[in-house]
Amino acid sequence: MGGVDDRVNVSVLDQLITNRWAVYNGDCVEVLKCIPDNSIHYSIFSPPFASLYTYSNSERDMGNSTDDEFREHFKFLVQELYRVLMPGRLLSIHCMDIPAMK
Repeated sequence: MGGVDDRVNVSVLDQLITNRWAVYNGDCVEVLKCIPDNSIHYSIFSPPFASLYTYSNSERDMGNSTDDEFREHFKFLVQELYRVLMPGRLLSIHCMDIPAMK
């Protein structure tokens, strides 16, 4: 399994790569841009939904957006996920019960 391309990626804060899997800590869209096409067997993540999860005070954080802005920004992530996932592979999105959390 390959990891992030050799291109410089300052958005990767930390990473762990084995011969079976890789985990990256960084800006999801920027990290995905450096992952080769059709190279991911499975992806699982919890999106920073608008105004629900705020991971930072950065205006680039999808959690710091309105619902409409979030949908627009999320399109960039979806395009990159589609590109890097191998055909026929799986993706899981973790969503929690919002009414119980608000």
